[in-house]
Amino acid sequence: MKRILLTCTLIISISSIFGQTDNEILLNAKSFITLRKYDSAFKLLNEADPKNEKPDFVLLKEEIAINYFVKSIMHQMFGLKDLAVEEDIYQLRDQEGISNIYSFPVDEILLKLIKKYPENYKLYKGLADYYYEVHLKYGDNWLKSNDELIDLIQKNYSKALSHNEFDFLTYYVLGYIALLKEDYNASIPNFLASIELNELYPTSYYNLAYAYLSLNDRDNALQNALKSLDLYSDQTYKGDAARMVATIYSEQGNESKMVEYYELSNAIDPNNYYTLKPLLSYYVKNGSDNLVQATTTFYELAPDNPTIYNDLFEIYYEYDKPDQLVEFFKSQLDKFKSDPLVYGNLNLYLGRIARESDKTIASEYLIKARDSFSKVLDPNHQVFKIIDEALIELK
Repeated sequence: MKRILLTCTLIISISSIFGQTDNEILLNAKSFITLRKYDSAFKLLNEADPKNEKPDFVLLKEEIAINYFVKSIMHQMFGLKDLAVEEDIYQLRDQEGISNIYSFPVDEILLKLIKKYPENYKLYKGLADYYYEVHLKYGDNWLKSNDELIDLIQKNYSKALSHNEFDFLTYYVLGYIALLKEDYNASIPNFLASIELNELYPTSYYNLAYAYLSLNDRDNALQNALKSLDLYSDQTYKGDAARMVATIYSEQGNESKMVEYYELSNAIDPNNYYTLKPLLSYYVKNGSDNLVQATTTFYELAPDNPTIYNDLFEIYYEYDKPDQLVEFFKSQLDKFKSDPLVYGNLNLYLGRIARESDKTIASEYLIKARDSFSKVLDPNHQVFKIIDEALIELK
């Protein structure tokens, strides 16, 4: 009985598909997409075109696969799911066992269709769209090298564009590729064309600002960076845009505006290394009330990483304030006494500073650093050679 019911259900499903025109099937699939029923949309198209012979069906399947996948296996197989109201596709990505997996090698399918329909320039655009998404997700870790992907994106978009198949992303990606190749003059008209087609896409303004800045056209760079800052809603990207604005003001010599936008960037996307470092440099230079807190926040990004210590050295010594750095490092000793790696770093750098004024104190710090490091580092670690050589010089 169950087998009969299943067979009837299948017949009804298939007959309902075959009773529709291609346009009706495409419209129904797009309705599923609007409802975030991505698996249902793909399944509907697959049932109507199981051999991937219809260009419009394949292109819509591509759109679903590359934009709404829950799981991707080299962008040759895709896991799709109908989302519940509360589900977020980005949080679901790469979780095991929650999606239906489809084999859908987009490049292979589109290349076959291009051979059959060489004058369907939507297919060239679709192929470029695909290679661009592969580039973003996999880079050099795909079936083709990243350089090959870049060339294929440019080649296929250019062909589509020459036959009036394009959208704002076509121009955006061509501008982006020109940026990758450091051809800033070539990137600008592409970004401008992208903006003309879509005035609300912030990344076109951001990259246009970057291109102008690379050409030392700071006024145009500032105008477009501010526009991207206004349009971005994502916290990370918005913070990045504010940081670019700060950088441009810095290059224009407008220090008050520079610090205003670095502080804004830090408020939007807190504790970003590339924001905190120039902000700390400003505070050290100007003796800000925020100095101790800013130094602490910067230091606590990675107290076990020598880069942080070297940055602090560079900043405090640039403005001739090593004594303040010594006081800061000393204030951290008790806090990190139970962490041999951090405690070792603090003593090592205190020893380095003390070498200039008191060899005995410097030696004491370096011996403490060596003892602390010996608890967690391999005896052949380079740091022990550095400490031993420094101790010999201090005798």
